[in-house]
Amino acid sequence: MAEVDDLTLADPERLAPWLDQAGVAPGNALAVEPLVGGASNAMFLVHRGGHTYVLRRPAQVAVDRADEGMRREFRFLSALAGTDVPHPEAVAFCDDNEVLGCAFYLMARVEGFNPMPASLPPAFDDPAGRRAITEAMVDALAALHDVDWRAAGLGDLDRTAGFHDRQVSRWVGQLESYEGRDMPGTDEIGRWLDGHRPTSFVPTIMHGDYHMMNVLVGPDRPARVSAILDWETSTIGDPLLDLAGYCEIWAPMTDPADGWPDRAEIVERYAARRGIEVPPLRYHQVLYNFRMTVLLEGIYQRSLKDPTRPAMDMVGDQALRFLRRATELVTG
Repeated sequence: MAEVDDLTLADPERLAPWLDQAGVAPGNALAVEPLVGGASNAMFLVHRGGHTYVLRRPAQVAVDRADEGMRREFRFLSALAGTDVPHPEAVAFCDDNEVLGCAFYLMARVEGFNPMPASLPPAFDDPAGRRAITEAMVDALAALHDVDWRAAGLGDLDRTAGFHDRQVSRWVGQLESYEGRDMPGTDEIGRWLDGHRPTSFVPTIMHGDYHMMNVLVGPDRPARVSAILDWETSTIGDPLLDLAGYCEIWAPMTDPADGWPDRAEIVERYAARRGIEVPPLRYHQVLYNFRMTVLLEGIYQRSLKDPTRPAMDMVGDQALRFLRRATELVTG
């Protein structure tokens, strides 16, 4: 995570006329402040007319096709309107690069806390609270995967034919495009994945990065997810990648002795909520870790070239940890 301290990325003088045109509290005074946000995008709080919004835009040194990614995020958030999936309301989208030099969008601000196991608020810092948070997160993920994405207007995004067939070539190609440091073991992981592809799956909306830092939980009991955040990797794909990824992040950070449900309980509740059988997830775990290796390595390599942010050495270390985990799953 990084804090953007360069307001030129959300210049109020350029932003105000666009907000007027978009009907966002037109004519009112505007205040903009940086917000701690994702590693590959920049976020700002936008205060106007007694309301606070969140502006989300690519970082200065952005991922490839960053503007397309912004459109995609806004489209998924818009498609979720009226569903049971907790998400920030999509407010307005800008594809005029004359405003901020990139595509960006505005969404409603949602109150809540990131359910980090080591720093829970007092209302949830007991075994019952920990279990309730975990179950709420599982239920929100199940609700996402149960959305009828075709009825929600996302049918034209269906590229699920050959989804698993192209995963290795896609991520290897993206890693090579960084022209960065050597990442030993990726060839072996790629061969293993190609030899263990699922023969079929039922496609759903896939968040792509579902874990505690991308979820807000409401401040009071009963536990509820108030919003799922950071939709930059969302797609139509295999929902078991989301489930495996959630478990991969959650399980090492939690201790069942403290009341946290273990990996098996998470999978069991997810299966029950969706009314499905969940197969062994080893392939999905390997793919998730390999995918995260590539995504985080890209963030790290871009940070070395971005004057608005410090070098994200911690993100680079995380990329290597995901790579080691993928290797352990393959060889273990």
